[in-house]
Amino acid sequence: MGSALPLHWLHAEAPSAAPALLSLQQTLRALWGLHVPVVADGEVPHLSAGGIHLPRTAPAGCADTPWQRAAAAHAAAHLVYSPQSFDGRGLRPIVRALVGVLEDARVETLAGRELPGLQRWWRPLHTVVPADGDGVETLLLRLARALADPGYDDPHPWVRKGRALFFLDARGEVLAEPRAKGLREIASRLGHDLGQMRLQFNAKGYLPGPGYRDDHRWMWPSGADDTTEPLPATPPPGRSADEPPPAQGGEAHPEWDRLIARLRPAWCRVRELRDEAGGDGGIALPQAASPAALRRAVAAGPARGPWRTELEGERLDLDALLRARIARRARLPLEARLHRGRSRGRRFGHALLLIDQSASTSTPWAEGESDQLRAACTMAWQAARALASAGLRTSIAGFASNGRHAVHWQSVQAFGELLDRQAGVRLAALRSSGSTRLGAALRHATRRLARQRGGEQLVLVFSDALAHDIDVHDPRYLAEDARHAARHAQRQGQRLACIAPDRAQAAAARAVFGAAQVAVVERLEALPVALRRLLG
Repeated sequence: MGSALPLHWLHAEAPSAAPALLSLQQTLRALWGLHVPVVADGEVPHLSAGGIHLPRTAPAGCADTPWQRAAAAHAAAHLVYSPQSFDGRGLRPIVRALVGVLEDARVETLAGRELPGLQRWWRPLHTVVPADGDGVETLLLRLARALADPGYDDPHPWVRKGRALFFLDARGEVLAEPRAKGLREIASRLGHDLGQMRLQFNAKGYLPGPGYRDDHRWMWPSGADDTTEPLPATPPPGRSADEPPPAQGGEAHPEWDRLIARLRPAWCRVRELRDEAGGDGGIALPQAASPAALRRAVAAGPARGPWRTELEGERLDLDALLRARIARRARLPLEARLHRGRSRGRRFGHALLLIDQSASTSTPWAEGESDQLRAACTMAWQAARALASAGLRTSIAGFASNGRHAVHWQSVQAFGELLDRQAGVRLAALRSSGSTRLGAALRHATRRLARQRGGEQLVLVFSDALAHDIDVHDPRYLAEDARHAARHAQRQGQRLACIAPDRAQAAAARAVFGAAQVAVVERLEALPVALRRLLG
């Protein structure tokens, strides 16, 4: 059983109660040993110094259900697992609402682990579905259901992001103890995303849902900031929400809209950043994947050029022989080059290594010793050193996004720069955050690569290729855009390849780059083999 937090703010004496309410009091006493008054004297469920207050009539969406026991158990879970208040100073109304949603989910999850039968009281009262809309209050309800019901699969990227941030790992360590600071951080990130979506939030009229949950008045002490600050409103008159705002720096790129089957010009902006913060050392190369093996893998792949007609070679050139036969019969000078061979010149003159640093890369890598971003950084560092030793010019960058106007490009090493200690420091400084607007990042990478002269060109991506962003609700939209960007680069003569972190996530990468251009690396020892296949 969980140990209840001090309840000194409750009155010692319980008011008179009807038999049904007394039964609820006895239930809470049996579950957690709580001696808490339960009264029916309010408009909505809430907690106060007088105990647990329930409405006289069923809340919206709770009719014909045993909502009283669900409401009482939920309020009691706050008494057992929640801190007695939260610091609301400086928090926008939407962030405070999100903190409430997250705390509700946290205490119900912990209570359900201790007493699994409680989930049968709560989950049937979550009835919202995607068809109910994408307004702020509906999205909050959809997030609440996604956190309460593991079987509920919501397609909205924002809801999925909220679930991923809440359950940080399989053990759900974020739930282990009251972490007001942690909940504030998650709520702030999700609130920022809602602002980017240009949605309006009516703080004064908002009530947490579903209806069995209390109204959170206990969470915020007197004196907390109660000002109503709406999210960014609708666009100014004369400009549609689909039109780009005035340019604010960065480089513009088009984006493929699958619904209208055309490119939207200058639809995304990529902003280049560079972290020059100092540090001790760069990326330490593990011994598991030896530099020698990587150099051999690279040499085995791009070392040989295309077939050419030569004076001497590995095989006869049938086309040259036919031309020679025709020339002999026409009494014309004979061509001496009758063989085919391949030069030993390098196949790829330039290679750009692109690292996905979106929030999803904070999940553990298949090897289990680090997260996906750290693994990708290590592999990129090793691959870049091997490519550079083979004579190629390399560049390394990370990318993440926060809407179409803020695709962040973190430069680690530019073409012409050394893979030195400072490059390693910049690589180690990459952090997981934001979303994955893969198509914009690919277009920026291929545009930078096209500016280089000499040799063929390679873009090597380290990503699960699960394209998503906060301002896109269509799950296929950004995937199709990334595929379009990859196909365009390939038609321009560039080669794109992808290293995926595990087999379960490789399907999305194959859909973007093609099956032959994707390799799965679940341990560092497999990197040389993967590079040999991709570059061969």
